[in-house]
Amino acid sequence: MEPYFKQEIYFPGTVVERQGKSAKEFLDGLFFATRGLMLSQVREITALETSVIQNWVNRGWVQKPVEKRYTANHLTRILLINMLRDVTKLETIVQLLTYLNGSANCREDDSISESQLYLYLCDILDEADYETILSGRLDRMIEERAADYREPFPGGREKVVNALKLILTYYAASRIKVRADRLFKTIIGEEEALTEKPFV
Repeated sequence: MEPYFKQEIYFPGTVVERQGKSAKEFLDGLFFATRGLMLSQVREITALETSVIQNWVNRGWVQKPVEKRYTANHLTRILLINMLRDVTKLETIVQLLTYLNGSANCREDDSISESQLYLYLCDILDEADYETILSGRLDRMIEERAADYREPFPGGREKVVNALKLILTYYAASRIKVRADRLFKTIIGEEEALTEKPFV
């Protein structure tokens, strides 16, 4: 079966077209020869409003930018939240990220950097289809993709594997929801158009 997610036009959590690039090429291109992104650039990449991003920072869901600049870890944490927020509550997403990496404002308790997590996710999505994500084969795929991962403390690997499973399953559900919403609009939208009475 052809990997479904590789056919997606945009990088997960963004409005940036893939144009044949890998997630690593995408992130490397953004942060090449720069100290970080400005808020306006993060807005352009994500299509999020300034107030939404600032709210996430103020709530402690995203680490405060350094000298008004967002690093790769800032950006990818925002992308992770953005890619899942249509299918589950923000509090659930933040709870998942806290399970994995503790407080957004403390790097010492991180199991993995958000940017590495995002790269693993994108690599798996490039190989996966819905059947893989919803089956036991996902465990093997995660183990293969994260083979180079070195846990900073005991139990880190288990947290990374569990978080990847959850995020991938939620993301697959979000893509199904988008499909269902389009189908609803096509079927019910056409039905409503046919039954609408003209103004007299």
